Amino acid sequence: MEPKKQILTAAAIAGGLLFIYGPGALRWVEMKIQRFQLESEISTLKSENQRLYQESRRLREDPSYAEALYRQQLGVVRPGETVIRLKPQNPESKRSVPDRQPLR
Repeated sequence: MEPKKQILTAAAIAGGLLFIYGPGALRWVEMKIQRFQLESEISTLKSENQRLYQESRRLREDPSYAEALYRQQLGVVRPGETVIRLKPQNPESKRSVPDRQPLR
């Protein structure tokens, strides 16, 4: 067989294989990338789930932690306590503090 015919035959075979298997190979690569992204997301969600589980357990088992959280985030005070609000020295350090509510 002539070298020119051999090259044309090899090119035709390679083109045919690329036409048949090319889209599948591209899809395979896309799925591998998607799998890597999903595994990374799963890992992140597992870490967040663990953190939330520990937080909920601490809220159930540690009343002083729960009370500190109520006071800090919700602005809760005990009956008879007096709230003293101080103005910040520089205006950029203002922080929003919710109105205080009695602790029950």
